[in-house]
Amino acid sequence: MDSLIKEWSLFLDRCLENRIRADLFDAAATQLHGQSPLPGRKLAALLLKPRSPAASSLDPRVIVYVERLLALRKVDASDVLSAAFQYSRDRPARAADEGVAAKEDLSRWCNPPELEESIFHRMHKAFSSAERPVTNTEAVRTLIVVAAWMSAMVTSHTSDSMIQAMAGIQQHPQQQSLNVREALGMLLVGLTENTKILELLTKEEFKDVRKTFVQSLSSFVPFISQTSIQIAQRLEISQKDHDFHDKPLGHTNGNANENAGLEVATLQLGQVLDLPSINTRAGLYIFLNALLIARPLTDDYTILNYLHSRYKIDAQNMATQLITAAFDVLANAMYRSESTQTMFLLKSFLVNQIPLLLTQLTPSIYPITSELCITQALSHIDPNAFPAFSQGFDDIMGGNNSLSDVRQDFLNACLLHGLLPANAIERLLGEAPMVGPPETRYNKKYLLNQCKDNFDKVNMLIEELDNLDGNVGAVVGAVTEFISHLCDTQMTMYLKTICNLLSKKPQALDVMLQFTSPASILRPLCQFLDEWRYDGDQGEYQPVYDEFGAILVLIMAFVHRFDLSYHDLGITHDSFVAQLLERGHHSIPPDELTEEQGRQLGSWLRGFFDSDKEGLSNEVFASCQPRDFYLIVPTLFSQTVMACSADVLSLDSVKGGLEYLHETFLLPSLVGGLTWMSCHALKQTHQDLDVLMQIFHKLIRSAPTSGDAQAMHSTIMSIVSSRLEKCFGTLKRRHPSRTDIEPLRDAIKGNLSYERSIYTSMNELEQWTNAPHTTLNTSLRHTVQQLSQWSSAGSLQLNPPGYTHRQVYASIKMLGALRTLRAIIDEVKAQTEAGNGAPALDIGVSIICAPTIENSPLAVNWIGSLIPATTPPRTGMNLREMLKAEYDNAASLVSTDPIGAETIVRLHRRVEAQLAAVASSGLPTEQIDLPSVSGMVDVQSSNMPDLDKAMNDAAAATMASGGGMDLDKQALQRSLDEHLDMAAAGGALDLSGMGVGVGGAGAGDMSADLGALLDTDLGDMGDMGMGMGDDDDDWGLDYNNM
Repeated sequence: MDSLIKEWSLFLDRCLENRIRADLFDAAATQLHGQSPLPGRKLAALLLKPRSPAASSLDPRVIVYVERLLALRKVDASDVLSAAFQYSRDRPARAADEGVAAKEDLSRWCNPPELEESIFHRMHKAFSSAERPVTNTEAVRTLIVVAAWMSAMVTSHTSDSMIQAMAGIQQHPQQQSLNVREALGMLLVGLTENTKILELLTKEEFKDVRKTFVQSLSSFVPFISQTSIQIAQRLEISQKDHDFHDKPLGHTNGNANENAGLEVATLQLGQVLDLPSINTRAGLYIFLNALLIARPLTDDYTILNYLHSRYKIDAQNMATQLITAAFDVLANAMYRSESTQTMFLLKSFLVNQIPLLLTQLTPSIYPITSELCITQALSHIDPNAFPAFSQGFDDIMGGNNSLSDVRQDFLNACLLHGLLPANAIERLLGEAPMVGPPETRYNKKYLLNQCKDNFDKVNMLIEELDNLDGNVGAVVGAVTEFISHLCDTQMTMYLKTICNLLSKKPQALDVMLQFTSPASILRPLCQFLDEWRYDGDQGEYQPVYDEFGAILVLIMAFVHRFDLSYHDLGITHDSFVAQLLERGHHSIPPDELTEEQGRQLGSWLRGFFDSDKEGLSNEVFASCQPRDFYLIVPTLFSQTVMACSADVLSLDSVKGGLEYLHETFLLPSLVGGLTWMSCHALKQTHQDLDVLMQIFHKLIRSAPTSGDAQAMHSTIMSIVSSRLEKCFGTLKRRHPSRTDIEPLRDAIKGNLSYERSIYTSMNELEQWTNAPHTTLNTSLRHTVQQLSQWSSAGSLQLNPPGYTHRQVYASIKMLGALRTLRAIIDEVKAQTEAGNGAPALDIGVSIICAPTIENSPLAVNWIGSLIPATTPPRTGMNLREMLKAEYDNAASLVSTDPIGAETIVRLHRRVEAQLAAVASSGLPTEQIDLPSVSGMVDVQSSNMPDLDKAMNDAAAATMASGGGMDLDKQALQRSLDEHLDMAAAGGALDLSGMGVGVGGAGAGDMSADLGALLDTDLGDMGDMGMGMGDDDDDWGLDYNNM
């Protein structure tokens, strides 16, 4: 066998090296197979083995040869798939591999994902067209290897996501990874719609194969639904039509009794009585908290549709509860000592947005008396949090953080929008107001026309974004559309001014996203940077960098403050900003620089550090467009640090050159440069730390001289402060004796807490878990308990219990959606047993249905914005989907935990009813009907020996069953005799020795033998085409039948 393996290995290697045409390969392979027959599994493994330790691109000739061997019946689909799986990144590593370096262990070399994608699509076409399977053996083995691949892929990708979540990293899967995932999904579509496969799966002798395949499919469907709803829907249809839900075909008496019991339990759960449906005060309090906790999700359509889904036609109560909840959220923030900027955002929501929402409720078919709603709401709020203005004035003089002006501001805004008569304000306040409402109610179109006529007007409007007067919504709309107008008309000087004004006002960014989608503001700016070109008669190029940089800083301020991805910006992956976000902080190795990048890098280095030159001349700017410059900034920093460490550049010359980076035209480069430095400083593979610290001091502590540059420098320090703080903290722990770290930490202290993201701080996490015997799980249960008791009928508490939706985010990130849901279910169950079930049920439903930044059960589409939001990519299961999985398995809990099973049923009914009501109100909502996904939890990875044993056992079963399809029994028996164990084959093949000749024959002998066999000159390659003999579309991605 070893001689056959070596002979085939040499043949295949030579064919690939010499690019043998398909027709010559057919003849040679047929002749060689006749003289030296090799089992298909081993032959496929030899062809598909990686030929380098880190293959990054697909050799198309490999696919051609796979196609020809399939056509020649030398390999079958299961051979190709099992060989591809052996060298896939998804395959779990064997325990024996752990101590061996990847480059030394050939079994751990992996093929590029493009190869797997191409093979999956080829097999999809073969099975969907009924070209395959040819034999029962091929069918069974294919099902087994595909089942193993599904489980391995789900486990691998889920583990990666959990590790990233625990590290606080938000990273979406690479596009190539998504392509492979969808290609495997298409192969499954082909298999589950293939009549021969379906017929085989109904046979009793293959019940174990069916069980394994169905279990893997049940975990894979929710996994693929995260990225491709269409494929998931087709697989769900197959699951439903063919009962692919992990039910054995035959039953022993015990199994029959067990299933009968489950059927009875299912009937019992269908008769579970619902608890009274109440809309608690805490329910809307949770909803608004979720909208405002990070990036604002305060889309008018989302809020109104959610309100209508809860309160139906009770518009009066709807308005009252909305006002009350907005005051509750603000009071909660004060008691929690939230930051000044958070407090302002919540005030702006109450004063500037709630009146606008009330005006949309007033003209409904069920009219409301707005004055009565406001009066009732103010009677419910906590007087200690919102005292009378005169009392609040005393508190302010005493140094307390008072919200005494909030009621007055809110009532003035309601008066501005016609919700109150003028004489009602003094009555509601209990004293004369200190100030009145604005004289004019703004109109967006009127403001926009004013800006177009007089640019100075927009500067005034940007200053008014800080107002709490009820007019800010119109101001945001006008500024947003004016920015888009300036991009369309290419008014770069005006854009520069607006961007500089906005980027230094983080509060203004919060307010703008309170009223519009990120894409409405940022997509026109990103597209403007994409289309930026030097004019032929440009003259001075430095001003171009000034204008480009101002726009870029505003985009980066939004991105880093709200943790936005390029999907949120509404741009494509190949956009400049998307590329900058992905690789704008990575240096490029010298051998990977293009010739153009090398020239540009040299020009900048000479301009910065060549003392014989005049510095950064106009030619330096002219030779490199801003987009190209910002992508090589980390490389520029890397080269500078290396040169200084090697004494090629003196530290003084480096500091002198870096002075240019304190000018506004280059200041934005500090984002990429400092980010690269913070990563490089933590690596312990270099001796650059002393140089890095000197450069850190120069760039951070030495402030620019001009006012505009100082403001931009402060914004940039805020953008990178979080990463710098983590870097400096780690360095201080490693080097406690260094005295140059603390001054840097002090310098950025005022810039910290810039982000408004879903990630919780360590201090907050410690507050939830620092009590004895307290975990994040028990802390979440305690929160649900407090909210439930506050909402009970007997509660007289006016001030809201402490709550932040970051606790739910943290629990999902650290514990997972399942354990988070379990905590909610357990507490709702406990409250139900204590007689407080109805309010607890509403609390649980409100948390599960709350909109989220990622994987939201409730779509926030911003359909009323200038540019609606795009649907973000899915990164995992949300609480609603996990509840569906628990509901599918609730029957199994009836015998052991009947109240828990009833709680799951009640929660599921209420959640689905609420989200269905939201959808019917007019706002599109994600409706993902998941099958049972219990298999997604603790998916067991399969190793190759077990996989091969299962395939061989199944193949033997097909022989015994004497299936309807023709079997090449002699070939099958020979294949079985060769012990088709991929791991064992790997040991027998000794891949490191495959390049040698067979016996005494060398490489030249082999070529001569092939030439003699074919009577053809292999050196004369002639046509280098693919020569597949099929249509050009054979390897395309065909989704026409989806």
